[in-house]
Amino acid sequence: MKHPSLVRRALFTLSAAGLAVATGGTVALAAPHHQVNGPESYVTAGQEMTVTATCPPGEVPTGGGGYSTSVLFTVSRSFAIGSTWYWSGRYSPSATDSAKVSAFVICTAP
Repeated sequence: MKHPSLVRRALFTLSAAGLAVATGGTVALAAPHHQVNGPESYVTAGQEMTVTATCPPGEVPTGGGGYSTSVLFTVSRSFAIGSTWYWSGRYSPSATDSAKVSAFVICTAP
């Protein structure tokens, strides 16, 4: 277990940083980020699919990914080109129902 004074010091440091952020103190803040979701698409058994999400004009991706409503969707690629995030994969041939897939991108102003 950590020494109690070290825990208090860590909590105080976090509290001071939070206070500086809340009051506009001298702590440097990262540019704000937000998530943009792409449209949902349906994928059927054995189908490969790429879905995308795009940052608004003047913003750039800092990360991204996607989701599927089925664990049988295997992701093969997840990457950005320009302001668009691409998320690709293949739905298992053994699947019995269609699944929804969608990409998302985390955007910020450069």
